[in-house]
Amino acid sequence: MEVSALRNVIESHIRKEGLNLYSFAERCGLNRGTLSAIINRNPPRNISVRELDSITRGMRLPEGELYDLYIAECLIRVAPHWRRIRPFMLRCAETNKLDCLAKVLEILVDNLSYIGDIFNTAEELFKLGHKQASVLLYQCVIDSEKYNNSESLAISHYRMLQIDFGKNMETNLRAALRFESYLSRLPVEHRLEALIILVKIYFSTHNWERIAILADELLTQSQAVYEEWERSKRASVPSRVEPIRLQRSLIFYYGQGYLCKATALQKMGRYEEARKAIDCYADLSWLGPINDEDKQEIQKYKSWATANSYTQDILMGRQETLEAYVDFLRRHPEEILSGLVTIVQSANTYHFSIDWIMNEFAESISSFDQFTDVVNMERRLRFAIQYSIYCVRRGKMNEGMESCLKALELSSTTNSETYFGDLIKEFMHVQKPV
Repeated sequence: MEVSALRNVIESHIRKEGLNLYSFAERCGLNRGTLSAIINRNPPRNISVRELDSITRGMRLPEGELYDLYIAECLIRVAPHWRRIRPFMLRCAETNKLDCLAKVLEILVDNLSYIGDIFNTAEELFKLGHKQASVLLYQCVIDSEKYNNSESLAISHYRMLQIDFGKNMETNLRAALRFESYLSRLPVEHRLEALIILVKIYFSTHNWERIAILADELLTQSQAVYEEWERSKRASVPSRVEPIRLQRSLIFYYGQGYLCKATALQKMGRYEEARKAIDCYADLSWLGPINDEDKQEIQKYKSWATANSYTQDILMGRQETLEAYVDFLRRHPEEILSGLVTIVQSANTYHFSIDWIMNEFAESISSFDQFTDVVNMERRLRFAIQYSIYCVRRGKMNEGMESCLKALELSSTTNSETYFGDLIKEFMHVQKPV
């Protein structure tokens, strides 16, 4: 490619349109002297990406149409300077010219002095919402820093986990396995958030032992932050160390730690241990509160503790608590999905009728499709399978088959066919009671 290819394209356009330098500069919204220096000066004046975008609009071309020429002339022909590279990378992300962004990284990757700037730009893109563009930069950092065990390497792996995390169970699990060895190297404010994501992933795969371990780590890290804050309050001389700034309240992380621990223990049938963990998040007032938002957070976990105490009773077959639990669900409709999963599972285990409860919440059941996050998708799958078993046992074959087909659809959506296959075996061996 010719050295002046970009300028040749601009000059050719001006001639073709019958314009002079002044009229074209006016069309582009640029100063005539600036445009003249770009085209006519020897050596020619460097073009900024802002000026390139203005020229592109003046030529009535799509955004980013000239970026390939810009890379060849302004980033390959001359030594790239970060003051030009960074704005260009940001514009590549904004215009979704990811192929151009990849070409820039190919130019930079051999020069390790750029890695810090690439990481900072990746963080900027991530926070601006340009996730797919940031993936290219984070991967560049990962490839360059893989033997250095740096903090930026750990954060890059964490960001990739955040970006990969979605509805697909298999993709989530692969992302978790790639990331976990970097967990301990993360700054604590990221580590707490990473633990929340990992718990959600292993929840969907029913790895309760792993969740119990992660919950303990979440509590350990939360306790470390709490103790650090307490030391800072008691210190006579202000610390020069930057204080830990969490993304969410410490109440949230403590609450999640105990909640996840209780859930894992419950799923493993260790009900008494689970009840102790429930008691721990039933009252988190010792952590504050500082403001009304903290008070609401404390009240939320208190409400969940009440719901999960009922869950413990129901799973242990205590039918006498059903009416109180149903009354609780009426007052807390956000708990209906998880509550009905528990109720149907218990009904199948202990062989009792819950027809009146299904009729009570028929309208809520019909709206379960609105729940599309990874945790609630898993709950919807479990509800559909357990309800299909319940219906077949009670001779409601049409309803049972309808619920089974819904479970098949959900298992395909979440890529959890193995879980569905294991449970469908149980469905196929269900015997209608005599």
